[in-house]
Amino acid sequence: MSTIEMTEHKPQTGTWVFDTAHSSVEFVVRHLMMAKVRGGFNDFSGTIEIGDSPETSSVEVEIKVASIATRDAQRDGHLTSPDFFDAEAYPTMSFRSTAVRDEGGNHYAVDGDLTIKGVSKAVTLDLRYHGTARDPWGNDKAVFSAETEVDREEWGLTWNQALETGGVLVGRSAKIEIEVEALKPAPEDSTGA
Repeated sequence: MSTIEMTEHKPQTGTWVFDTAHSSVEFVVRHLMMAKVRGGFNDFSGTIEIGDSPETSSVEVEIKVASIATRDAQRDGHLTSPDFFDAEAYPTMSFRSTAVRDEGGNHYAVDGDLTIKGVSKAVTLDLRYHGTARDPWGNDKAVFSAETEVDREEWGLTWNQALETGGVLVGRSAKIEIEVEALKPAPEDSTGA
């Protein structure tokens, strides 16, 4: 039986790593000025360092650009081309936190540098900590969600097409949504056995 500790203000101190089988990095962009198109990345990794206070905590995430998935192979190919992410020249994108601020309860603001196509810009993630649990296999998990909204053109993702009815094909604003189950690795056996 799993134990959920929703009253904890933060997980246990130490290193937590993304359980990518139970995590997601996704985005939402407007198409034709009205519809929402959703996509995500299938290959990513992340590490969370929980300090004694939020100010001493940090997070790092790395994403393989070529793993983009929008349920349309032609669109995925266009997104990895030089028109957008240019996955061949810039195979990874990353986020590195620079500060963590306690907003009260289980809510945090995580400032950091988002690097896409070699361009780093400051962004702030609105992060929620949902608690910790132990799964049926004895693994300790901490659950987080985070989101932010960015102007893709600030990272050189400027490709677009005008519409006959006015406006453009692809919206500038991209909402980023992250869901994470983080795993606390078991301590290594110090005996070397």
